[in-house]
Amino acid sequence: MATFLVQQQELSLRLRMDLTDANQLALIKRWINRAQQEIWAEEDWNFALDRQILQTVVDVTAGTVSVTASDATVTGASTNFDSTHIGSYIQFSSSNNWYKITAVASATSLTIESDYVGTTDLSAGTYTIRKIFYSLGSTVEHILTARQMISPATVELVDFREFDIFVPSVTSTGDPLIMVLFGQDSSNNLRVSLYPSPSAIENIEVRFKKKAVDLSSDSDVSVIPNKWNETVMIDGALAQGYDYLSNGNTGMLSQATSMYQKFRIGIDRMKALDRPDSGKHQVIQSRESINTPSGPRLPYKYGVS
Repeated sequence: MATFLVQQQELSLRLRMDLTDANQLALIKRWINRAQQEIWAEEDWNFALDRQILQTVVDVTAGTVSVTASDATVTGASTNFDSTHIGSYIQFSSSNNWYKITAVASATSLTIESDYVGTTDLSAGTYTIRKIFYSLGSTVEHILTARQMISPATVELVDFREFDIFVPSVTSTGDPLIMVLFGQDSSNNLRVSLYPSPSAIENIEVRFKKKAVDLSSDSDVSVIPNKWNETVMIDGALAQGYDYLSNGNTGMLSQATSMYQKFRIGIDRMKALDRPDSGKHQVIQSRESINTPSGPRLPYKYGVS
């Protein structure tokens, strides 16, 4: 396998650069990683795909709560609040408003993001705590498909703007049929909502394209398959190197252009080989088996004056 160090050595030889020079070494590393990122962005490569299970969370309603008007502290009775509720939302029986939970002090005390807007205090009221946003794993670049595991049902991916137009009310519960894409969480992981809100704990399979991680340690190996990171990836890095070193030299610029074209041809070859065909082949038919119009054959340009 071509390690990051082997790739650096290859470039330094081809470009006549010195790996002991910190500045030149930094450039070589950057060119290799840029080439990897450009290849990665071209396609949802088979080698870039992965899956994860998103396990749903059901609503919490046990016990009762009390909250003072214009206050952010919620006091529970026979409740079991815990840290997993931070980031979820709570709705009180007194109104349709939802409040984000920002802290949990104990099993009977939590704090909401904004003050309770009721004009009177709520005492021993019912409530619903709901997980509205689910964060996906740190390796997820973008989602390709999602499906329920308990039934052969696809979970449709929908942009939040489109969802807001067609589904203005989000209070329904049941088996999720829609996954709404909505930005990133504080750790820059993709975030989604499910509709209807899950009424039971179930697994949803999410298939996704992974993020390309830059190479850093000399022993790192690219996620690009070896046969391509030793050829196509190196060509992409060389194209950048020749362009940098040209300094207006026409010959060197031409060499950079030529190498970039080679890099692009290499990516096209990767695309052609990345997707296996379905085993189908075109059937060649005899001309004699092709249906032809019945009746006499008319002279060439018959009826043309």
